[in-house]
Amino acid sequence: MVTAEKLSTSQSLPEPMIVTVSSVDWDVGKSRRAEVELSDQSGTLLELIDYEGANLATTWKTGHQYRITDCGVTSSTKKYTIALTPSKRTQVEPLGPLTDHTSILIVGDTHIGRTAHPKTGATIDPIEAFVKAIEYGLSQGVDAVVHVGDIFHETATTSQIQTIDIQVFEPLEDADIPFYFIRGNHHTEEGDKQLASRRLVSSLAENSIPVNSSIRIFGIDHDPAGDISLDSFCESNTINEPVSILVLHQTISHLSGSGEQHIELDELMSQSNCTFDYIMSGHHHDATTKQWEETSVMYTGATEAMSKNTDSVDRVAWLLTTTGALSDLERYDIP
Repeated sequence: MVTAEKLSTSQSLPEPMIVTVSSVDWDVGKSRRAEVELSDQSGTLLELIDYEGANLATTWKTGHQYRITDCGVTSSTKKYTIALTPSKRTQVEPLGPLTDHTSILIVGDTHIGRTAHPKTGATIDPIEAFVKAIEYGLSQGVDAVVHVGDIFHETATTSQIQTIDIQVFEPLEDADIPFYFIRGNHHTEEGDKQLASRRLVSSLAENSIPVNSSIRIFGIDHDPAGDISLDSFCESNTINEPVSILVLHQTISHLSGSGEQHIELDELMSQSNCTFDYIMSGHHHDATTKQWEETSVMYTGATEAMSKNTDSVDRVAWLLTTTGALSDLERYDIP
């Protein structure tokens, strides 16, 4: 994501820029359709001269965001410093009205189909925990739900799958909230069919997905050998949003220590030009977070009590809220 402070005059934008319209003057003449005051995602003001010859046909709206590509950069007045000067090569993509913030609910390892704790044998209720997590997300008005793998256990029955459809996916669809997921090491064919039948349920493993103009999410399905790769997964300049997340379902050496089949972050990230603000992994049922360089790395934990550890940290979900380039990750202990 490029901002005005990174630009120099007499050049084109080196990568797309996301801007918000502050004001528009449509009555300027002199072969200009409009003079538009913009702010970039760092809050810096700049102007855009919408020349008639550029043939943009863009309806600039105050308070709306736009992604601008292949646009010239020139010097401007002291008020703005930088001006954008579009040409016929310039592309302007409307992103809709600016929202104060974007939030997503992160859940993982719901293991619908389990009914007993794997260590103690105590009765557990993954459906109830999953539903409560989703109800919390709905109450917070989240823009999306992200699942980090193992939605269904192999023992999931038709009745349990249908219950999740009615109590989780129907309310999300009614609220027009998308549900994004990756595949863990547990699943059922019937559960997969149920996921495929829902309009707003999408796999992250095929494409990176933007949430509004604030967050971009990447995902990789579980590999039992830990043989995952970012090679050709994301190319230079594919992340234009201020916050980016990589979702996995693996054991990560930075959190669990080195070992066979463990993912080494140095090796993984060396394959790509992408950098991420968060790397979130399922597979381990205790929630754990550590910093790795400028990236927060975490096991998201399970929604229901399934950890075999004595001091377990499970039955948890997460609320990530972004405002511009700032983000806040808040833990939600499922009651």
